[in-house]
Amino acid sequence: MYKLLIADDEPRIRRGLRNALEWNEFSIEVVGEAEDGEIALIQTEKLKPDIIFLDICMPFLNGLELIKKLNETDHNCIIIVITGYDEFEYMHEALKLKTFDYLLKPVPKEVLRDTVNKAILEISKNEEKKVYLDWADKQLDENSDMLKQVFLNNWLKGNYVYEKLLNELKFFKYKFDSGIAIVVIKVIERLNHEVYSKNWDRELLNFALTNVTLEIMSKVNPEVTYIDEDNNIVIISNVSNISEWLNIANEIENKIYYYLHFTVIMQQKKIKNGIVDVENVYNEIIDNINKIAAYKPIVLLAIRYIDSNYNVNDLNLGDVAEKFNLSSSYLSKLLKREVGLSFIDYLTEYRINKSICIMDDPKFKIYEIAEAVGYNNQHYFCKAFKKVMGIAPTEYRGRSM
Repeated sequence: MYKLLIADDEPRIRRGLRNALEWNEFSIEVVGEAEDGEIALIQTEKLKPDIIFLDICMPFLNGLELIKKLNETDHNCIIIVITGYDEFEYMHEALKLKTFDYLLKPVPKEVLRDTVNKAILEISKNEEKKVYLDWADKQLDENSDMLKQVFLNNWLKGNYVYEKLLNELKFFKYKFDSGIAIVVIKVIERLNHEVYSKNWDRELLNFALTNVTLEIMSKVNPEVTYIDEDNNIVIISNVSNISEWLNIANEIENKIYYYLHFTVIMQQKKIKNGIVDVENVYNEIIDNINKIAAYKPIVLLAIRYIDSNYNVNDLNLGDVAEKFNLSSSYLSKLLKREVGLSFIDYLTEYRINKSICIMDDPKFKIYEIAEAVGYNNQHYFCKAFKKVMGIAPTEYRGRSM
């Protein structure tokens, strides 16, 4: 049954409207009457009527004021104004407030019947619309992961103009601050073939890797977690503490190896220009990871060890060679052949790239940055920085601020 509330300050009018039609024929029940606007407001909140017959001239709160109040509460009822005022300004104001109809007293039965039938039809349409929207929301919830995957695929492929990207980010409720950073993790299957083939399928492995990574990264506010088309794990985060974020890399690699026994390549990078530059930085990282993944297994392991220990001040070629039972000269030749750099040049470039990430944070002094990336001498750090970047650290920081 649909519920009807009659609001009019004249008892005779209320009685006449109650008896005007056989309401059962319309599946309507008159659930209440109100003699002024304040009572009508209380009755509406309590009874939740589907239709309200409403006079304009009522004490305490007139009909137009009541409609405004109801609009503020986002009511869903059909309001039919039934009044003796035929002035244009009242009619105009009532229709502007989105009333369903405006009838003048006395209302002929046929006009009232026709208006009620139209109101019921409108209610049915609204109910159908609500059912559809509820269904659409349910479908969206059930398929949200797939839709996010499609969006992220398109974003990182550069398929969105800026305005469209902003709308999609808002739709999926992704919120990015000014400091954004990206992490990409790739399993090196050549180094993990035996354990992978025995115990894991790809979907389960991705799930496990993502869980380990997110557990560690929870303190740096990961916003996007994504498995790309090549099974790389991509995490985009809001980053407020860049040094903490940089140190997370070693922890993630070690935990993945400890719990899952998989060797991975992990690359991380700060994104200076916000969301507009995410696609470019992602592609740079992927190109670099794919290049590294093609190295010989022993070179991959050596690089992974160097990357994990770059901040150790006295790290040297002999330490790395001994770790893998190689001679220093042989490892040096392998690095030069595969990577194109000597051990010291590779280590220096890696350290300087890490220092650039920290340099964006003005609270770190140059000597603190030097120490964080493995130099206990600021002068030596500045010399190495200028060799790689062509300018001194202070000059570089001045340009980027």
